[in-house]
Amino acid sequence: MNIGGRSNYTNSFIQNKLINTFGHLIQSQIVTNVRKYNFYTVLADETTDISQIEQFSFLCIRYFEDQSYKIREDFLTFVPVYHFTGAGLDNTALETLSSLGLDLKKMRGQGYDGAATMRGQFRGVQASIKEKLPQALSPLFFA
Repeated sequence: MNIGGRSNYTNSFIQNKLINTFGHLIQSQIVTNVRKYNFYTVLADETTDISQIEQFSFLCIRYFEDQSYKIREDFLTFVPVYHFTGAGLDNTALETLSSLGLDLKKMRGQGYDGAATMRGQFRGVQASIKEKLPQALSPLFFA
């Protein structure tokens, strides 16, 4: 407001603030949409970023829009991961979903890539979440 009409907002600090602000607005709208409908499925994958930090490249969420009869699949967030066991990844996923304001009791599905940590039958994220939320089925796997 003080600079006048010559502002071009090319400073990286300003650009990052704008990107983060718009990202939070989009994320909030997605969460609001998911909360309107009864159930959702979580899709997750893990990857290492450029700074060698392991992250869920997840939190994608799939849900059915009642009015339009469309299945939506939206990206929610990247999440840094510090515990690489199935239980550690499970806690990270569930805490993130809760902090975003999603009701865990409405999760009805889980989808992961083929990595053993993610979908391991006995100790993977899938098994750990299914133990806590038996209604969150896990038939979805993707490459």
